[in-house]
Amino acid sequence: MAISDQTVLTKMMNELQEALNKSGQTNVVREHVRAVRLLCDLILDSEPESTGTTEPKPSIDQLELKKMMGNLGQSQPNTTPPTRKIDDEEANGDSIFDF
Repeated sequence: MAISDQTVLTKMMNELQEALNKSGQTNVVREHVRAVRLLCDLILDSEPESTGTTEPKPSIDQLELKKMMGNLGQSQPNTTPPTRKIDDEEANGDSIFDF
């Protein structure tokens, strides 16, 4: 069961009023201030209520998507030139660490 912000704010005002009424008693005032801080944290930590006025997400039209992504639908042939293998009698493979 969710507690409305208005209810929490009313409780905060009651705690502040009690703290003002007991202004001569430091420990009692501190307890009321702790209660106010707890109620503040309750409001700040809770999820905001959705009122149905959320902003619509902008949609990306197809032309803009094509400009950003390029022609992904067309397959481009692999044009890497074939590498020639170095034949050295002391080398033992294709590693760059073969000396």
